[in-house]
Amino acid sequence: MSNDSGAKSRGLVGHITAYFINSQLTILLVIALAVFSIGTVILVPKEENPQINVPGAAVTFTYPGAPAEVVEKSVTTIMESRIRELEGIDHIYSTSVNSGSEIDVQFLVGRDWEKSIFNLQNQLFASRDLLPPGVTYEVHSSRTDDVPIVTLTLTGKDYSDNQLHRVGERILEELRKIPDTGVLTINGGQPRMIAVDLDPDKLASYQLSPSMIAQPLEAANTELPAGDVSAGQNRLYIQGGSLFQSADDVAQIIVGFSSDQSPIYLGDVATIRDDFRDRTSYSRIHFRPDYELSSPHPHIKDRPAAAFVSQPAISIGIAKKKGTNAVVVAEEVFHRLEELEPQLPAGVEMAVTRNDGYSAESTVENLFHELMIATIVVVVMMMLFLGWRDSLIVGVVIPLTLGTTIGIGYLTGHTINKVAMFALIISIGILVDDGVVVVENIHRRFELKPHLTFKEKLEEAIDAVSEIGAPTVLATLTVVLAFYPLRYITGLIGPYLAPLSFNVPIAMILSLLLAITVTPYMAVRMIKLSHSNEPQDLHQTRIYRWYSAIMQPLMDSRRRRRFVILAVSGLLAITLTFPLTQAVKVRVLPKGNDSNFLVQIDAPSGTGLEETNQIVQEVEAVLQQQPEIINFETYVGTYAPVDFAAMFRGTSNRGEKHNAEIRVHITDHAARSITTENLVIQLRPSIEEGATRHQAVVKFLEKPPGPPQRATTLAEIYGPDYTQLRELSKQVRQVFIDTNEIVDIDDSTRNQIPQMQLTVDQDKAMRAGITRTDVAQTLNVLLTGSDVSTLKIPGEILPVGIQLRFAEEFRRNLDDLDRIQLPTSTGSLVPLTELVNQQPTIVDQPIFHKDQQLVSYVTGEMGNRSSIYAVFDQLFYFMRHPLPAGYWIKWDGEWKTTVDLFRDIALALTAATAMIYMLLVGQFRSFKVPVIILGSIPLSLIGILTAFALNGAYFSALSLIGVIALAGMVIRNSIVLLEFMQERLREGADLQHAILEAGAVRFRPILLTSLAAILGNAPILLDPIWAGLGWTIITGMMASSALTMVVIPLVYYGDRLKRSQPASESQDSDPTQDDTGGASYAS
Repeated sequence: MSNDSGAKSRGLVGHITAYFINSQLTILLVIALAVFSIGTVILVPKEENPQINVPGAAVTFTYPGAPAEVVEKSVTTIMESRIRELEGIDHIYSTSVNSGSEIDVQFLVGRDWEKSIFNLQNQLFASRDLLPPGVTYEVHSSRTDDVPIVTLTLTGKDYSDNQLHRVGERILEELRKIPDTGVLTINGGQPRMIAVDLDPDKLASYQLSPSMIAQPLEAANTELPAGDVSAGQNRLYIQGGSLFQSADDVAQIIVGFSSDQSPIYLGDVATIRDDFRDRTSYSRIHFRPDYELSSPHPHIKDRPAAAFVSQPAISIGIAKKKGTNAVVVAEEVFHRLEELEPQLPAGVEMAVTRNDGYSAESTVENLFHELMIATIVVVVMMMLFLGWRDSLIVGVVIPLTLGTTIGIGYLTGHTINKVAMFALIISIGILVDDGVVVVENIHRRFELKPHLTFKEKLEEAIDAVSEIGAPTVLATLTVVLAFYPLRYITGLIGPYLAPLSFNVPIAMILSLLLAITVTPYMAVRMIKLSHSNEPQDLHQTRIYRWYSAIMQPLMDSRRRRRFVILAVSGLLAITLTFPLTQAVKVRVLPKGNDSNFLVQIDAPSGTGLEETNQIVQEVEAVLQQQPEIINFETYVGTYAPVDFAAMFRGTSNRGEKHNAEIRVHITDHAARSITTENLVIQLRPSIEEGATRHQAVVKFLEKPPGPPQRATTLAEIYGPDYTQLRELSKQVRQVFIDTNEIVDIDDSTRNQIPQMQLTVDQDKAMRAGITRTDVAQTLNVLLTGSDVSTLKIPGEILPVGIQLRFAEEFRRNLDDLDRIQLPTSTGSLVPLTELVNQQPTIVDQPIFHKDQQLVSYVTGEMGNRSSIYAVFDQLFYFMRHPLPAGYWIKWDGEWKTTVDLFRDIALALTAATAMIYMLLVGQFRSFKVPVIILGSIPLSLIGILTAFALNGAYFSALSLIGVIALAGMVIRNSIVLLEFMQERLREGADLQHAILEAGAVRFRPILLTSLAAILGNAPILLDPIWAGLGWTIITGMMASSALTMVVIPLVYYGDRLKRSQPASESQDSDPTQDDTGGASYAS
């Protein structure tokens, strides 16, 4: 054993191993990595899903009195073109209606939020001169960090939702003191106000108008610094004016003087009440008596069988600041709530209806357990094949690799979430390969040379690592190259899947480094030498005899070889037809099995609050009959606390009287036999039956398995004329209705809403000496009320508004307009009806734009079917029945996400294959050998597609990512196999013996790495969303490993045999030359 010659042939890997194999630095490295791993696992922020940074903003324009068409042309279109000039804009959506419009700006994924919003505000400010006079705008920015991570529902049987709103304001004020809390919101109830209800008869008797009341009311509620004066050695600061502190203060305001100059107080012409604003919504909670309202981790005490209790309620949403730990923030919130609980009014309870901190912690903990189980299973499997000493080595290296990967992620700003944890679980089945191959080769060489001294063991271990160094490095790089292109997936799904492209390559590189440093160090000290006196003869082993019995007849017969290869090729061709024949069905992501879903109810536009509430109560009655439901919150005329899906869909704007939402919570998936998807399918017919009677539209929105869509099935109809677009929308909607399994269908057209248009008669007003502003303000006070000031009541958290309005009986009946009179310049009174013209009209239909083009929408959700096949049905329909010239349909929603994602993944797989091929060409110095190695990828598809066809599961985007992961694994096995063949050929062995020896020697490491991948990915099968990826890896590895051991050697044998025959015309000639004419190189 010459050290000099060995050192020269060891290469870089061997030199690295030689340095660490007997160095104290190795122990320090292990200790440092262990401490680093433990520390970062504790510190790293945890969340349920990866953060997706999608900057966005809603710009609301107000153009009083302008019709929708005028707003669209003079405001929306102009500002859209100006906004489009900004960099980083993805899409611009707009809606133009009477008196205003809203432009929703969606920036590209990953753009800097602060910079994007700053540039938008600057652009709007610079463009303000392009707006018509009187137009104002507001910018409301949005980001994912604004979504509440905790929602609380306050309820009490003796309290109204308005009273609960006041309690909620006090709680919000305390929660704002927590440093890491972000946006805080209240949903439901009406805030407190001082109502000034004007009596039109008394106003007329004193010859006062609403504007004459508003001016002194605003002026009297003022407090300003008036300067300071000297008082001896001190200075006195003077404050001028005073602020209202009670309703009595408001009533004592002088608003005018009578004919005898006696003061007229506000209380003389109005009723002043400390009240709540007019009801614009209902909010309540329905729960079973055995539901633990106060628990931060919602569950039920017993099986939910008791009747529901319904009580008024309001909800509080607590978001976290950017970059903070959801688990820590949630714990801080609940700790503060525990301190506040004794201060709550008697009878008020808090229900925890969302706790993303708990969800994140439980999700990560569960996946950590699965990660540990996967690690233990792999180690036990190693123990069965190699013994406990060898398995212990792998058992040390795996946690070090995973922990260090998490640590590197923490240092680079990554969090621990569901996708990151699944990436680590996937990594176990791959990263263990390096350690297994190194340990197994050291173990094998020690068995071949018993009775080695410690120094000889060091040299033998170094040579063992050097022997497989090049193929191990090459195989590791193939996995890294397989996953790296995933980082270029576009759209919202890109950052969602980003942990895969980060964690797996990092884990693979770390596993390689540890395999050539720590693993040899432990191996020479732990692997026990064989007690046999003679080295083992490979040709006498059972593996060699078994493999020879299979391969020898195939290599000896050209006909048998051809039959096997053609049979496998035919089987591959058949399985590739499965997706086309729908034997294997495709969808972007399968639905999860979460414990809540949202029901949206839209009554016809113009429906009043009370009528909408009655429709909702019918839906509530159906929900109460379902035993799996433990509680639900109802919001009528307002919306439920938003989640990311609601923010992306724009449902946070659902504040009209005909809108309602119900957030339904069901038992944990372990406590029920029905999935959330099937429960929704079961509920839909009975709820839709009742809603249809009222011409209402009901939508069931489950938590999306990945990034949200604007709708699952979404048709965008474009064209030049909006009236025609509305008609076409009705036709497209009918196609949706006729398409199998499309449910919850809706469109952007609205039913005709009658309205009474009141316009000021300017001529009559001028003749009476009354300004147009006076008339307009009177109408404003009459119809909606006018907020004229505020007062600070001692003990109240927020200022209380003062609203000037007419008494309720005048606000509800336009027939009483003639009782409202305004004083003229001559001192006479003119009825309001003589100053305004009343004209019955229809409310303008909203006008929608997407990316500056007129558009109309038709949306739908899916029942028990993939949206891909539903859209295919519709595409075929419109191919037979095209739209009129100049009009076209674009399909968005899940269809576009599926097409884009499968395209990106296919491109990633193509790029990965190309890079791997170039890497293999550089290593093997051959164009054909890499092609043979890459042939193991399609072999895996035989097992994958067959398994999906048999179990009826959907082949999802994650399944396709599994193919990418599998590509790196199966190529690794082929590399290890062919590398040894070529090594034996260089040593002078004939072709058949080289193949048989390679198969026998590499059978055990290939079997071990395959079993590690199969067993390591087994826990993934328990997750309904990620199971497809697990099935892909497991079934693909089983098929590929078996076929690789037979097909790849046969193809290689045939190729070498074919290239050797022209020179000798004999099968016995030595086919050891590669296709370049030189000796085959592989080291």
